[in-house]
Amino acid sequence: MEVLVFMALAIVLAGLLWPYIFGRRVESRRNMCDFRLTHLAFAMQMAESDSHYLPNYRTLWQPTASIEADGIQHERVAGWPFWALPTLGLEPPVGTDDKESMSDLRSGKHRELFDSFVSDYSPQAPKKLRDTYLPELVCPDNSPIELEKGDPLPGGYTSFVANGGLPDVPRTNSNAVLVDYPANGLFVDDPQLTGEVYDWETHTLKSISEKDGLDHTLMLSENVDAGNWIDANPSGLLFHWKPTDPFPEGVQVQEVFGVNQRRGEGRGKNDIRFARISSNHPGIANVVYASGRTDQLHESISPRVLQFLMMSSDKDGKWPGTTIPILKTAPAE
Repeated sequence: MEVLVFMALAIVLAGLLWPYIFGRRVESRRNMCDFRLTHLAFAMQMAESDSHYLPNYRTLWQPTASIEADGIQHERVAGWPFWALPTLGLEPPVGTDDKESMSDLRSGKHRELFDSFVSDYSPQAPKKLRDTYLPELVCPDNSPIELEKGDPLPGGYTSFVANGGLPDVPRTNSNAVLVDYPANGLFVDDPQLTGEVYDWETHTLKSISEKDGLDHTLMLSENVDAGNWIDANPSGLLFHWKPTDPFPEGVQVQEVFGVNQRRGEGRGKNDIRFARISSNHPGIANVVYASGRTDQLHESISPRVLQFLMMSSDKDGKWPGTTIPILKTAPAE
């Protein structure tokens, strides 16, 4: 009887403690995701400081002479996480001003991987990059299935996507999802890949801070269908907002699913229409703003609100391929 009573008490106690234990586990995994987004944002800020312009969401790391002689070698294209490698994992400095941050010369543990790809144009360099699994780019709740199975981890895997703004109609043969104006989002494409010309020197974190503000412009978000950033497909690198206003006459925008509409396929599948803000956390997705501030957005967030958070300059946003302002209150040109 004493044994039975002890077992009954143990079962009751376990039942009482389980929600607390499970809740703490969920909170811990969510906090780790938040922690990694904070460090990713800092690494991207350092990349912007070093290059003096906002990094592209995908970049062609190839000498111009080689492009002219052999054409674009797609194994030399890398997505936005590549920019973060030199300082990935470093703690953001606390209590420093902007000048001290810009003079931060620390290097992260992936600096060698970055340097080897940039300077080595042999086939071995892309292979090394492609085979490397970086846990810093993965949210624990959105980890690859190989992690549970004990299989080799997939290189280039990520569970985060970058803010690409409003998807444009394609105007080149580069298979890019073009963004007309940086005001419609945050990251844009490498001009060598698209042939598009942007005001690179004016599209910086400083210019954004003077418009909508870094604290109000999304940088990165969780996504359960994020692709492989080594493949550098726009569909696996960017999330887009769906316009909430009726399209003006003559304006065409590629179809994008609304908020919280998932394809359910996993790992992208090279389709820009799958949902762009989602996670396996209960009801919420972790995001980080251009300032480095993290937040949790509910998956049922209003598309209108998300649209404003993704635009780096609400008043300057324009419909793709036009000079028509997106906001009705914006002055016509």
